[in-house]
Amino acid sequence: MRFFLRFGILSLIACLFALNAHSANDKTLTVITHEAAPWMAEKLPDGGAIFYALKKVLEKKDYNLKVIFAPSWIRAKMDAVKKSEIDAYFPIRTIEHEDVFMFTDVMFESPWSIAERKDHPILFRDLQDLKRYTAGNVQGVELRPGIEDLVKQGLKVETTSSQENNLLKLATGRVDFIFIDKGVYRFTLAMEPSLKQYRDKLQLNAKPIVVEKYKLALKKKNVPKEFVAFFNSTHDEFNKHLEDYYKMLETKKP
Repeated sequence: MRFFLRFGILSLIACLFALNAHSANDKTLTVITHEAAPWMAEKLPDGGAIFYALKKVLEKKDYNLKVIFAPSWIRAKMDAVKKSEIDAYFPIRTIEHEDVFMFTDVMFESPWSIAERKDHPILFRDLQDLKRYTAGNVQGVELRPGIEDLVKQGLKVETTSSQENNLLKLATGRVDFIFIDKGVYRFTLAMEPSLKQYRDKLQLNAKPIVVEKYKLALKKKNVPKEFVAFFNSTHDEFNKHLEDYYKMLETKKP
């Protein structure tokens, strides 16, 4: 009887050690973001292009990736600061809450541009030249510095609920141009069936409004300090995975 009791206790201890070892190896980086397909999108494979790329580079650290989607970018930043279970937020353009987060170097870049009709190109030397036009934008998408000032000076900006509708308004001549991220333009035009007939009628203006540079914010209390250097070292690999993801999506366009 004593043998069986002792054997049972030893077995229980062994199980507890095994569970602890599993927990130690089950390393996960929890990242919060918002919707902006194809960069970040809950319905896309792996949560979108940047999280496919992030997952790939994290495999080198034997880390898993968990992505939480917030209803807006403002909410994502608030929750990233307040919720202890969140390790990071991505992507970011401006450095905020330096007491809470460490920041990587630029992980990827994407132009924020003007999309236009090929038969109605927008010619401008500087932003002031845009005031005579009617622009389009999506509700909740921040206008960049300089454009906000133009709105105060009289630039008319019509907003809509989605990038698909934004591009449709442009294609059908209801606005002169729209503001849009290059990656979002490329994805939306390729993937939305309603835009198929307009694919050869639209283009991005050769002159971007700004080239956005995106970083990763890592919570100091949750993430080892050496992760900043690790992510900085993966820049080229990360961007290769982004391009691979785009190519994968474009093979599935309707």
